[in-house]
Amino acid sequence: VYVLTKENTKMESLLQNLNKLSERENAKLTTRKVSLSLQPLTQIAVGKTLSNQLGPKLPNLAIWILIGLAVVVILSACFNYTNLSIARSLRRSREVGIRKVIGALKSNIRGQFISEAVIISFLALVFSFIIFLFLRKQFLSLDPFIENLVSLELSPTIAFYFIIFALIVGVLAGFLPALFFSKVNAVQVLKDISSLRVFHNINMRKALIVVQYIFSLIFITVTIMGYKQYKSFLTFDLGFKTEHILNIRLQGNQAELLTKALEERPEVQGLSRSLIVMSLGSRYEAHMKYGDKSDSAKVMMNMINEHYLGLHDHKFLAGRTFTPKAENAEESEAIVNEKTLQRFNIGKNDPLQALGEVILIDGKELTIVGVVEDFHYETIEEEIEPMVFRYLHHGSNGYVNAKIVAEDWPAFIRSVEDAWRKIDKIHPLDAAFYDDQIEKAYSQFSVMIKVIGFLACLAICIASMGLFGMVIFTTETRLKEISIRKVLGASEGKLVYLLSKGFLFLLTIAALIALPVTYIFFDKVVLSNFAYHEPIGLAETLTGLVLIMLIAFIMVLSQTLKVARTNPAEVLKNE
Repeated sequence: VYVLTKENTKMESLLQNLNKLSERENAKLTTRKVSLSLQPLTQIAVGKTLSNQLGPKLPNLAIWILIGLAVVVILSACFNYTNLSIARSLRRSREVGIRKVIGALKSNIRGQFISEAVIISFLALVFSFIIFLFLRKQFLSLDPFIENLVSLELSPTIAFYFIIFALIVGVLAGFLPALFFSKVNAVQVLKDISSLRVFHNINMRKALIVVQYIFSLIFITVTIMGYKQYKSFLTFDLGFKTEHILNIRLQGNQAELLTKALEERPEVQGLSRSLIVMSLGSRYEAHMKYGDKSDSAKVMMNMINEHYLGLHDHKFLAGRTFTPKAENAEESEAIVNEKTLQRFNIGKNDPLQALGEVILIDGKELTIVGVVEDFHYETIEEEIEPMVFRYLHHGSNGYVNAKIVAEDWPAFIRSVEDAWRKIDKIHPLDAAFYDDQIEKAYSQFSVMIKVIGFLACLAICIASMGLFGMVIFTTETRLKEISIRKVLGASEGKLVYLLSKGFLFLLTIAALIALPVTYIFFDKVVLSNFAYHEPIGLAETLTGLVLIMLIAFIMVLSQTLKVARTNPAEVLKNE
């Protein structure tokens, strides 16, 4: 129910009135209780995860992760601009020195570099808008829940925010180069600034390269780790079988009509009924009590018929499935999982001794006739909880579960649609294969992997451009040294090693920082939201490192070989 409150309404007062309403209604009820709560409109699509969501939802953690990744990419781009700007400005040292000699103030130098950065940032905003127009449709089509959750429509207000954002990014990117050169006197600038050290004797350009590659390694490693976890979610042992099972929502139609039509199809190997489709995130709760001394507690619940457990290959530890009952027969049986025995200490946790015990479910006495192995009632993000199966009579609620073996799947689905239209001329067929529903249940995780992977590619490109620029600058500034070494007999191999070892050392430092941070973050932050997951292996931890090392080595090698093969006479002829 959506409630529009008056201005200055106190939520505490409204909640107190709702509690009074609940108490009045609960006085009339015997088997269940009414509980009302408030949820702000802004927290429906983005907020706390609730069971049986009304529509698509994005967890708060996902929002913060995306914001963090976007900030990291922007910072990496700013670092890259700073890095290349300093390298390029070192060549402009004569210009900077002359400007200072003829009277330029520190504020003039700072203004020059910051203005250049802001102009480039605004140009980047224009290009990014053009790219956004092409990518918007592709992003929204990643998954239906994204298209239902966001629109990505531009408004004057959002455009204004992005203009301010571009201005801030420009100032941030140009601040360090501006500060760097404004503090150097004219003599130093005109003489040699390439060896100037900042940040407590750490070369700033090297520090920026290390930071960029730390971000790149974190992105690519998280993407690889996440993809492995996502694939494991789709193949995780749920404790029952889902292959070739088609779940058809009844939508208020009588189950007998649909099951009769399906039984005539030779492709249908078995049929069952269930109130909900489990392991997708939906849940039904009930209150259970066992014995006189124990308090009632919440348990998960599903209502099924006698064919369900066999169709889905649930493993019985003791007992049997339900006895078929007539439409008006009184409900009397229940089937529980291992966790239920442990939670209530039924039969001293022995499945055989638990048979025949009486439990109270929402005020109704039921006899335990079977105990099944624990399975995943919800998604594997959640711990396995106590769970009770109750008997579902024929009716119009829930789903029909059909196990199908067909050679021509499209033709079979068309025949099911034809049968459905004879039963319901209003509602379209709502049917999906269990495996597809499981994949859809984890589609948000899949989208996150794709987005992070895209950002990882951006981060790697940015870092590689920065490294490429620094390699070119370093090799060009050492041309005379390299030529002299060649004249003295140094081989190409030794020159390549001499020029590249420093950059490979920086990448090693980045790896030593990034990999432990990524492992701890993924294990303690990301995977902590999943009760069951695959352990993080060495392969996915090191794959990103090998990939980035290979890209960096190719760039360094291509430039160092070019310089190492330069004719010394061409370089030293004017000396």
